[in-house]
Amino acid sequence: MKHKRPSTVLILDSDISEIRLLLERYAGVVLDEPCDTLRAHISQQSTLHHLRSAAEFTRLLRSTPAACDALLEAVLAAETSFFAHPVVFDALQNQALPEILQRKERQRPSSLRIWSAGCASGEEAYSIALTLCEALNGSSVSWNIHIVASDIRRAALKTAERGLYPEAKLQKVPSPWISSYFSRVGDHFLVKPRLRNLITFSPMNLIQANFFGHFDCVFCLDVLPHLSMTHRSALLERLRMFLEPGGYLFVGETEKLGGDSNSKYLNYNYYRRPLAAAARSGR
Repeated sequence: MKHKRPSTVLILDSDISEIRLLLERYAGVVLDEPCDTLRAHISQQSTLHHLRSAAEFTRLLRSTPAACDALLEAVLAAETSFFAHPVVFDALQNQALPEILQRKERQRPSSLRIWSAGCASGEEAYSIALTLCEALNGSSVSWNIHIVASDIRRAALKTAERGLYPEAKLQKVPSPWISSYFSRVGDHFLVKPRLRNLITFSPMNLIQANFFGHFDCVFCLDVLPHLSMTHRSALLERLRMFLEPGGYLFVGETEKLGGDSNSKYLNYNYYRRPLAAAARSGR
C-alpha cells in the first residue's frame, strides 16, 4: 500500500507579506529573511498544525499568540555565548556596578534587581550573574539579588533554565570563574545552583510587557535590530521607565542610543537615569 504524501501548502509572496505585517504588529519584529526562507518555515508550521493553506495559517496566527511565538522561535536565532558583548560587560563591571553597589550597600536590606530583556538561551543572564557575584567578592548572601531574564522564545528559555552549555560557549569566561560557578558534565558545563538561583526565567513579549517593578540595570542586547523603528523607539522609552533613579540601560555595542542636550547618555550604548534632585543635593 502506497503512503499518501503530505500535500504542499501553497504560499504566495502576498501571503508572506501579510504574515510579516502580522508578526510586526504582534511582537514588533521585522522579518527581513528572504521569502524562500520564510516560505519554508511557514510551510513547516502549517504542516505541524495540519493546515491546508496559507490563509488557514494566517487565521491561526491572528487567533493564537502561541502560534506566533512558535513561528518567531523558528525564524529568530536564539543562541549566543557568554560575554558576547565585551564592551557592555566592561561598562557593567567598571562603571555601573561599583557606583550602584556603593550607593545601595548602606540600605537595609541591600537589594539589587536586574532585567535581561531578550535573554535568548540564557548566556547573557548568566554572564550578568557572574559579573555581579565577582563584584560582590562572594558576599552576595548579604544582598537581596533578583535577576529577571525574559524572552519570547520558550524553547530558548528551556535551554536557559537547564543551564547546560558546551565548552565552546564559555571561551570568554575566566578559568577561575568556570571552576567556581560551573560543574563539568562530560563535554558540557552545568551552571551551579549558587548562580542559577539568582535568576528567574520568564516568557515575555517585550512590546506587550506590563510594568513589573523598577530595576537597577536593564539589558536589551541583540533585540533592537529585529524591531521596526517605531517599536524600537517605543521599547527604549518604556525600558527607561523601568529604571530606578541612577539605574543603567544597556544595549548592544552596535545599537547606538544617541545623545541629547542634557548629557544623559554616558556612552552611545548605555544610558543612566538621573538620580532624583533631592538625592543629588544630599537632602
